[in-house]
Amino acid sequence: MFDLADRVAVVTGGGTGIGKQMALALSKQGAKVAILGRRLEVLEESAEEISSISGNEVLPMATDVTEVDQIKEAHEKIKSELGTVHILVNNAGGGNNAPLSEITNEAWLKTQNLDVNGVMYMTREIGSSMVEAGYGRIINIASILGFGGLVELPIIDYATAKGAIINFTRAAATEWAQTGVTVNALAPGFFASEANNEEAMDFMKEMIEVRTPMKRPGKPGELDSAIVFLAADESTYVTGQIIGVDGGWTAI
Repeated sequence: MFDLADRVAVVTGGGTGIGKQMALALSKQGAKVAILGRRLEVLEESAEEISSISGNEVLPMATDVTEVDQIKEAHEKIKSELGTVHILVNNAGGGNNAPLSEITNEAWLKTQNLDVNGVMYMTREIGSSMVEAGYGRIINIASILGFGGLVELPIIDYATAKGAIINFTRAAATEWAQTGVTVNALAPGFFASEANNEEAMDFMKEMIEVRTPMKRPGKPGELDSAIVFLAADESTYVTGQIIGVDGGWTAI
């Protein structure tokens, strides 16, 4: 069950944090994985580490998901080196801790371009090929913050972008529901990452404990089962769903 051998997966933002964890999870299930990001050196180190653990091929590719030409070039290279893409994980994203009254136009547009436009560009490019092939698994990484804001932190740009990803997922799933391509999203709670470093997690510790029924952040590996399920053949009848992996955050 959940065997991904002979499958090719693409993970954006796959060099660090939860993107790297998800790329490893897919690779351990047998998939050949391409990890995309802006920093080739980081990607190469992560690819070597993932491949050494899983024994499967991992292709690092420096790609800016806000640049359509780079996406097209990456897609062609992935098809040439790994084969047809079956699984796309749109993980690349970010935001700013700036309140609405102070956020600059530049900061706002940068977040929307990366978090929303980048997902659309990747989905349009690779997803359209999946539709032609009659098979595909697209998994967008939203967030619990896509369901609302925080009193404790000013995250207006990030919350807006992740809210957009939630409805983009539903709309794309509806359009492609009869094509063999499923489109779902994960909405993680707080996990340690490059952005959520040790200092940031310490700062948010009390907030996470108060708001999360499990009273803790997510641990490495706790996204694995959800990402593997949505990537596998067994999730054929699951589309347009937003699955929270959040310790109960969205249950209250």
